[in-house]
Amino acid sequence: MKTEEYIKNYIKSKSDLEHSLHVEKICLEIFHQLQKIFPNNKYLYFKNADKLISYSAKLHDIGSFLENKSIFKPHNKTGAKLVLENGIDDLDDTELKIVALSIRYHRGSKPKEGKHKLYSSLEQKDKNAVLFISSIIRMADALDKNHFQTAENILLTYDFDHFTLTLNSGINIMFNVGVERVFNKKKTLFEELFKVKICLKNDAL
Repeated sequence: MKTEEYIKNYIKSKSDLEHSLHVEKICLEIFHQLQKIFPNNKYLYFKNADKLISYSAKLHDIGSFLENKSIFKPHNKTGAKLVLENGIDDLDDTELKIVALSIRYHRGSKPKEGKHKLYSSLEQKDKNAVLFISSIIRMADALDKNHFQTAENILLTYDFDHFTLTLNSGINIMFNVGVERVFNKKKTLFEELFKVKICLKNDAL
């Protein structure tokens, strides 16, 4: 199945589609800026990175839209299962697992070596891809928590002396109630991977 088919078959709401595409846009902006800031970081260089980030972000909420989804299974797990079972046409088996697991870990628990079998079966470089993609989807999802698409022109700056990464989202936090609180909760995986402190800044205030 193509990603376009997933969107056509499952995402029926204009608001949900705009959110998915906006999260994709934010993730790619963050990724490309991080490559410039951290040119040698192991988490930022993997085969077909743009495509895998794009697909994972675009489909991160796909499990929310299944008519027969189990009320006992969170949408991230449902979405990962859907993608694994139906495939994505232009991805090989390993790439499909990376996308599915990035959807799986975009919320909730982090991957657990040994306990989570599919994740544990990957080579380390592919595990790194899953960790990175899921970490930036978490942040992008938080920035568009209210589905207003107001986070535009993301700008990252890094203080090498204090290991602090500042993300200027350009959104008005007073208008986007709860964004900062959710962002601070969801940024922790990224901070652990890159060993930095990430701060949210908003010039719109």
